[in-house]
Amino acid sequence: MRRLLSPPRPSLPAGARLAVDEWRSFGDRRYRPYQGIGVGSAAVFALAGDGLTIPLLLALGAPAALATVIGVLPFTFSAAQLLVPPLLLRTDGNLRGVTMAILAVGETRGFLLAAIVLLYVLGLFPAGVAIVGVAAAMSLGGAASAIGGANLLAWYGAILPEPERRFVAPRVMGITQGLGAVLLLPVALGVQVGLQTIGLAVYAAVFVVAGLAGLGELAAVSRLRRPGRVRVARRGERPPLSPETRRFIRIVTLAAAGAGFGPYLSIYAITVLGETAGFAILLSAMSAGASLVTATMVGGLLARGSASRTLRLSFVLRGGGILLALLAFPGNPYASVILLVVAAIVAAGAAAHTLSANERLLRLTGGVGLITAQSRFVAGTAGGVTVGQLSSAGVLAVMPVGFPAFAILMIGSGLVRLALAARVEVSAGWSTATGAFDLAEVRRTAQLPPAAEPLPPPAAAGGVPTTAAADTTEAAEGAPWPDFRPAAGIAPPALPVPRTEEERQEAPPPSAAKPLPVAAPPVSPGVPPIPPGVPPPAVPPDGGDPA
Repeated sequence: MRRLLSPPRPSLPAGARLAVDEWRSFGDRRYRPYQGIGVGSAAVFALAGDGLTIPLLLALGAPAALATVIGVLPFTFSAAQLLVPPLLLRTDGNLRGVTMAILAVGETRGFLLAAIVLLYVLGLFPAGVAIVGVAAAMSLGGAASAIGGANLLAWYGAILPEPERRFVAPRVMGITQGLGAVLLLPVALGVQVGLQTIGLAVYAAVFVVAGLAGLGELAAVSRLRRPGRVRVARRGERPPLSPETRRFIRIVTLAAAGAGFGPYLSIYAITVLGETAGFAILLSAMSAGASLVTATMVGGLLARGSASRTLRLSFVLRGGGILLALLAFPGNPYASVILLVVAAIVAAGAAAHTLSANERLLRLTGGVGLITAQSRFVAGTAGGVTVGQLSSAGVLAVMPVGFPAFAILMIGSGLVRLALAARVEVSAGWSTATGAFDLAEVRRTAQLPPAAEPLPPPAAAGGVPTTAAADTTEAAEGAPWPDFRPAAGIAPPALPVPRTEEERQEAPPPSAAKPLPVAAPPVSPGVPPIPPGVPPPAVPPDGGDPA
């Protein structure tokens, strides 16, 4: 009698299994501080961000144009990132102290917002004073959080080797971008019920929770290994940014202007569609849920794939998504459902943009030029968003608040992003052969104590080693900022990496490679040698996309 074959067990695709394994490895105790940073930052972002403050401003009586202007202030003030290099020079490169002080201002803003709301509810503040107070808390606190988050990326680069940084940083940002979905959905329901019982005081309760989460994030940051003393070039000694970096920052700045010109979906839902504040918070919850899924996927992709192509895809998602919102016109019985779908698409694009743009910047720069590049990147983004949202507020102030005004904002914002998508410089393909890290190597070292030896550089495709960016051991208080050169005893790539199609055709096969002296950096044909004291560019070992 023949045995019946049992149906095959369902299994995840290979790519999904790899993503799950990577997140499991990130869940190891060794990465607890990074997990705490992601969770705390997500709670502050969700509970003290514009997902709650914009409905609060409208409830206090702020016009739609004024609420739009207030919403842009955190981005405007984040241009203060330009002051970070001089501040590091004044503090002798104390990146840890500067970052902790900035985060203490930004991540505890929930307590200040709660106090303002309570004073208004008790009748001690008039509505106008409360609006000004909320605007000030959003501006200073939101900008401080953005600047502190940028400094944390530099911190990770100082204490982690490049393979492990690519493994950790996207996942921390992924948690920050996505975990708010778990919080905002019950908050949306709780605020809707609370408004009918205790009024605006319900916002104060939510803001207190955000402040407590900020304290938890600060505790997690304090557990990170010390980055040592950061070397920042003085004015006049700073190396110029590469042409690729300048073009990248210019594209991102223009895209930020297009994003700023787009309308707040929560303002549109309340003022045009007549929805409640609970629905506006539900929009934020839908956005956070989409961010969670996207950040999980993109965080794994960026560890070994192309950041430049992911950045282009994010432009398409954000531009096409906001154009889809034109279908959510008044009178359409499905307008609310369409708006929820739009919120998910735009949020997915925003999460992909945040992760890929920051990763692209880190791959284009390094060493002493990283802080300067980050400052210009954040300042450019802040300037672009400010110009865009001030223009958006001007349209809402001049035209009657209705569907035609918001349609202009949607069309302008969408077309700018779609046009810029074609201008993004991308790699030849979505290659996963950059060999950023070896999951088995990360898993084997996950049980080591924090002060253990650094991860050995894993071999990339083709047998070319990947060099580490910095030592993972705790840096001494007076240790200099790592210059991202191969350390003594670590062999550089055995073959110059071809950077153009002509060089790839002329390059000899890997078997003809000869080891280069450790003391001299590799030189590609037709590429001038790197001057002394200047970090070598971040080039992938297989000639693929460095971004």
